[in-house]
Amino acid sequence: MKGNLKYSVLLLGLLYNLHSFAGAADELFGRAKFFDKLNEDSALFYYNQILQNEAFKESAPEIYGKSLRKKALIFSAVAGEAENIDLCKQAIRCFQKTADKKEIGITHNTMANIYQVKGYFDLAIANYQQAAAIFDSIKFYNRLTICYSNIASIYNNTEQYQNALKYNLLAYQTAVLKNDTFSEGMIAHDVAIAYIKNSLSDSALLYAELALKYGKSIQDNFVTSYAYKAFYEYYKSKKEWTSAYTNALQSLTYILKTSSKYDACFAYCNVAESAHSLQKLTEAKMAIGNAEALAKEVASFQLNKRVYSLYKEIAAASGNYKNAFYFAQLYQQNSDSVFFEKRNNTLNELETKYQTAQKETQIAQQQTEIQQTKTRLLIAVILFLVLFFGALLVYLFLKQRQKLLQNKIITIEQQKKLELTQAIIDGEEQERTRLAKELHDGIGGLMSMLKLQFTNFKKTHAEIQDSTEYNSALDLLNTASQDIRKISHALMPSALERLGLIDAVQQFCTSMQSSAGFEIDFQHYNINERLPQRFELLAYRIIQELLNNIIKYAEAKEVLVQLAKNENHLSITIEDDGKGFDVSSIKNKDGIGLQSMQKRIELLGGKMDIDSAIGKGTSVNIELPVT
Repeated sequence: MKGNLKYSVLLLGLLYNLHSFAGAADELFGRAKFFDKLNEDSALFYYNQILQNEAFKESAPEIYGKSLRKKALIFSAVAGEAENIDLCKQAIRCFQKTADKKEIGITHNTMANIYQVKGYFDLAIANYQQAAAIFDSIKFYNRLTICYSNIASIYNNTEQYQNALKYNLLAYQTAVLKNDTFSEGMIAHDVAIAYIKNSLSDSALLYAELALKYGKSIQDNFVTSYAYKAFYEYYKSKKEWTSAYTNALQSLTYILKTSSKYDACFAYCNVAESAHSLQKLTEAKMAIGNAEALAKEVASFQLNKRVYSLYKEIAAASGNYKNAFYFAQLYQQNSDSVFFEKRNNTLNELETKYQTAQKETQIAQQQTEIQQTKTRLLIAVILFLVLFFGALLVYLFLKQRQKLLQNKIITIEQQKKLELTQAIIDGEEQERTRLAKELHDGIGGLMSMLKLQFTNFKKTHAEIQDSTEYNSALDLLNTASQDIRKISHALMPSALERLGLIDAVQQFCTSMQSSAGFEIDFQHYNINERLPQRFELLAYRIIQELLNNIIKYAEAKEVLVQLAKNENHLSITIEDDGKGFDVSSIKNKDGIGLQSMQKRIELLGGKMDIDSAIGKGTSVNIELPVT
């Protein structure tokens, strides 16, 4: 009793400690999130506090994983991508412990962002697609929309415009699913631009109008500005500069109401470009001057490139070739800066890979030298073993070749037996079909005519209408006609051809149950489509013959018929509660019964097992390959 109490106290203490750890993790994580946007260094301090406590891995795996991911995001601007990707992979392992698909997807999205910034577009797309698959499976449409938009952005930047259009459309469809008007408007702009890049201007105009509709409906300056920007790009592609200029001004008006300096700079560039094309040089100079000031604040090489490119064109159009030359030089410097930045990143990556390869080569050389030393010691032994095993292999080769030839002969013989068996089965079915047609069309027709004449004769001869002998003869005629019809359908069941194996067997069991005097329980599993016609006929005949045997010999009261399809095999099980028989008594007998059926099934690649004993019923299980 005291021992149990001791263990209970220890268990309660452990649970309390785990709860305390989880509470401490929550508190630290809350502080880190508070500083996320205020001070990254302070936020990083609290994230590191969480990560330095290994106990949080078990007590608070979700918070530990989120902290790893947050650290990767903070470091993404300064540290190498390998370190940040490793942090994300550790985070995924934490989320896998709790099977948190949402956080796993968000982490893949973070990895994709890191790869995209570093220019590894193929790895970025791969991780975006992994994240998208997860978000789609859990219907997390907010993140799914962002994934598709980011993939489209990569394809657009790499000038793969068809793929960009594809993913922009997916992003738009997802935004519609989540009923997010802001996202619908912004992505409608992206779709419009993608259509313009693919020279599909009519569709582009439709989505530009949609973007404007969304922006006006929610009175959002950002969406409205982007809608007019889409109209600008549309009219620019058409060289309709007056309309382009009007829409550039509209886009600028709305974006100035927001705090986005990047987008404001872009809007001023659009105004300057369209004004220059209309020879409105004063307006163009004013717009490009404002764009230059914003580009310096944003410190974007891409914006600087566009600003100086337009400055060059406007100065040249004004006849100020000195300034045009000056801005051309600035444009080239910014182009070179972008180029050298990318080149330096590439060289650094190549240097890292080269140093890694050198270290791996040195290790490989050391391992090779060790291996060579061991090899010299083993050369004498290996030479002896080569000679010995060489002779052995020659002997085994000859033996195996002889065995292969024997197997080939056996296979050919089995194939011939199979073809012969199939020919016999086909011949029997053809004969059944011929007999069924003769019974149905010949004798069946005659019986129908005879029955009709008997009926008409009765109508015209009132004196025999109450004749017992005549009515008995007519009943016998009806019975004979029905028996002929049953025999015809048994020989060639029309339901098998029209409806398939399941319905044909169902009809046969129902018919058999009504005439044989026992209950038939028919079950079928995993057969959702038609099987090959010849195979269905074979299976039907097997069931037919086994049920006929039950009628003849079993004296059963209940019968189970079960069909089940498992991959490429059909299982047929027929059980009865009849009087049973001694299975060994049929093993040495040939004929048209169970032994004959078993041989046919084996030749067709199947197997039949019979389980029966006198007074204990019979169970027959057949496995057939579906061919």
